[in-house]
Amino acid sequence: MTVITHAISLALLHFVWQGPLVALLLWVALATLRKASAQLRYGASCAALAGMVVLPVLTGWVLYRAPVPTSAIVQGFAVPDSIGPGASPAPTLPWVAALEAWALPVWCVGVLLLAVRLIWISRYVARLRREGHPAAVSLTEAVSRLACRMKIDRPVRVLISSLTDSPSVAGWLRPVILLPAATLLNLSVEQLEAVLTHELAHVRRHDYVVNILQILAETLLFYQPAVWWVSSRIRNERELCCDDVVVGIGGDPIGYARALTKLERIRVFAPELTMGSTAGPLLYRIRRLTGEVQEQPASKLPAVLALCLALTCLLANLHWAQAQPRSATDASVPKDSIWVDTVKYGDLPIMVRALGTITVPTEAELKIPTKVSNMVQTGQAASIELSGSIGITIAGKVTRVDSSPVNGTVTGVVNLQSPVPELVGQAIDGTIRVKTLEDVMYVGRPAIAPSDGMATMFKVEPDGAHAKRVNVRFGAPSVTGIQVLEGLQPGDRVILSDMTKYDGYDRIRLQ
Repeated sequence: MTVITHAISLALLHFVWQGPLVALLLWVALATLRKASAQLRYGASCAALAGMVVLPVLTGWVLYRAPVPTSAIVQGFAVPDSIGPGASPAPTLPWVAALEAWALPVWCVGVLLLAVRLIWISRYVARLRREGHPAAVSLTEAVSRLACRMKIDRPVRVLISSLTDSPSVAGWLRPVILLPAATLLNLSVEQLEAVLTHELAHVRRHDYVVNILQILAETLLFYQPAVWWVSSRIRNERELCCDDVVVGIGGDPIGYARALTKLERIRVFAPELTMGSTAGPLLYRIRRLTGEVQEQPASKLPAVLALCLALTCLLANLHWAQAQPRSATDASVPKDSIWVDTVKYGDLPIMVRALGTITVPTEAELKIPTKVSNMVQTGQAASIELSGSIGITIAGKVTRVDSSPVNGTVTGVVNLQSPVPELVGQAIDGTIRVKTLEDVMYVGRPAIAPSDGMATMFKVEPDGAHAKRVNVRFGAPSVTGIQVLEGLQPGDRVILSDMTKYDGYDRIRLQ
């Protein structure tokens, strides 16, 4: 698993408790705002859903670390991350490791399935628009008058559809109001005008765009029930907001409530991408319009579920919290799981490594990474080693370096001192010595060490039983070593293995 996929997997798992936490905060907010306007509750619900979408992204970004594969990249070529074995990561429970391994694949499959569902809904809505028939001129003019009264500057078409069973809105830039034929037969002129006002309120508020964003959030975070609950709250409050617009413009809540009752009798199905007048909890909307209730109380069930999920996730991640103790001296690292090197003082050869093949008995071609090609010049000494072999090395000298890169590499030609006709076509691993730094401090190449930059390393203390974190400034890197400018002295012993699992510690105990 790469570092980026590991970060995404952990972000998905962390959202299992983050989502209910946001839902719990929204439930508290809605309970506090139960006597406030529907628009305010709608805004709070939208903010909660936006926070749910942002949380996994922020979590993944925080958890992300620069990739450190089994071979580190040094100046554009691959070299072993250390001469000896790498550090063992902090112990992880088997079932937690299984969750991390399966989180991303399962999430991808779920998103793919829901994406297919979204495509089907989109095609169905397109069919509703395509097969609808233009409404009568009188109805179109009535919609135009209402749109002008509501200060809607976009043209709104009205179509009579036999495929939908309740008035709805489809589209954002080119909105269309879809009306079933039964609507015209069952509603009076005043009631029809109230229903059209409701649909135009959706257009004025750009609810279609918000609804699409909701569906995308449900698709990406499908595994979290808290997301679906928050999204349902948004849809419910949205309908209440549009009801308030209708009452504010028409002034007849009783007539509008009767219209909603008649519409529900003929309603069977409505696709999610359309905005319908009968969406949301209809009984509560009617009672609200008639003044029988003040505001809809927020359900306590999501809060209970949120608390249960949060507690479950807290217990499941207890091992992680225990891996970050308050006292850094509590961390223990087996000595046989790390590689330790000694800081030296002397000459450090700076070398470039590149792969290639033996083209003719006396020449070999190396594909030099573009990042370091400017360091390679003709006349520099080179050594060629057969890939997969040990101890078979052929000396040579660079005779040509191309100037034009191809696929991120530059071709370099090495003249071999000894002809090897039997090895023509063999894959090779070449090393070119570009220069030598004299009288410098250097150490073996750590798993993570920026060239010409600062980093932290664990320096073994004199007792050999502990290691303390120190700041080290590095200079020029080579294949197996790197120059040390500050922070260490010749004779110091430092850990070269990847120690990112112990970022929370300033001191560790070696066992």
